[in-house]
Amino acid sequence: MSGFFTNRDINRLAIHAALVSLAWSLAGIFFTAFLLRAGMSQAKIFLIAGAILALRFALRPLVIGVVSMVGLRLTLILGTALSAVQFLVIPFVLDLGTALVIYCVIASLSQVFYWTCYHVFFASLGDIEHRGSQIGARQTLIALAGIIGPAAGGVMLTNFGPWLAFGVAFATQAAAVYPLLSVEEPKIALPAPCGAFAAAKIGILLFSVDGWIQSGSATAWSIIMFQALAERYDSFGGVIAIAALGGALGGMALGRFIDLGHARRSVWINAGILAVGLILKLMCGGNPLAVIVVTFGTTLFGGLYAPYWMTAVYNAGKTAPCTFSFHFASEGGWDAGGALASIVAAAVCTVNLPLEMVILLALPMVVVQALLVDASYMAQNRARIGMQAK
Repeated sequence: MSGFFTNRDINRLAIHAALVSLAWSLAGIFFTAFLLRAGMSQAKIFLIAGAILALRFALRPLVIGVVSMVGLRLTLILGTALSAVQFLVIPFVLDLGTALVIYCVIASLSQVFYWTCYHVFFASLGDIEHRGSQIGARQTLIALAGIIGPAAGGVMLTNFGPWLAFGVAFATQAAAVYPLLSVEEPKIALPAPCGAFAAAKIGILLFSVDGWIQSGSATAWSIIMFQALAERYDSFGGVIAIAALGGALGGMALGRFIDLGHARRSVWINAGILAVGLILKLMCGGNPLAVIVVTFGTTLFGGLYAPYWMTAVYNAGKTAPCTFSFHFASEGGWDAGGALASIVAAAVCTVNLPLEMVILLALPMVVVQALLVDASYMAQNRARIGMQAK
């Protein structure tokens, strides 16, 4: 934890991330539920998610041009501001019409500008020796926001309608700009130096696997949860909020475990927990009590997930020839993996297979992810020993 508190830039980035998470928890996590309430089929919901990611992939080159013109900080602020605007569009999305197209374009642009730049900031300004703890502490703040946001958002949507909930999310997201004003801007090399994109191979693979796991199974589980809880926003948000309380503890525990030199052990611990969580979700069958218990259990241990693989990614990005190029390419991997998973999930729904099949498709990728993270930690250990030998 010392690396977190003594690194002011990382502290500010963590506070910024907590505000972004709070905004998303107030409104963004309800987007799938909002579409279900509007009468959209499960297949259409997955196709919408896939369309946003495919558009993200197509628009990705724009971030290079914008960063070249205005710099990394202003591009990150632009992404943050566009993310705020997207919340104001959601109440208009009631069918496959103009409002949905506008939402998809704004969401894609905001995410393209935001995530590449944010990862560059966190990778560049963080400390390798405290990386696990810093990510764990950040995830704890995000989890705390995840306790407040879903509960408040569910109550507002149930009792006051979408405009209040999404309006508060807009204001919260806009406030997330403030911590960025005092953060040091990392230096990046544009155009990218020779070998910069080749060095991003491990990042591309890790992000694409995470995109596959998250885009398919997470969306499917949200639908299963919402339907099991009688499609009530307040019940849905309340269960997520209670579960996030447990998740706040897991991230800090594993982050510290990684920094103590147990990174490779954490890989298989997390892979086992993640696999068990997916299997339990397959067995719920829409039973409300089972859904609540499994949601709490998987979120409790879900706090382990981000430090487990993002520590490897951020450390690889910091030592790459160009941190910006590394994360630019890696994020493209997430778009591709997530878009493909969404399309496959839509096909599963179209042929009337159980929604649990979408969750099942994530299981093989858990093993692939663990092997990739383990290989990354081994490579980083060899590089560190080589540096010490010199």
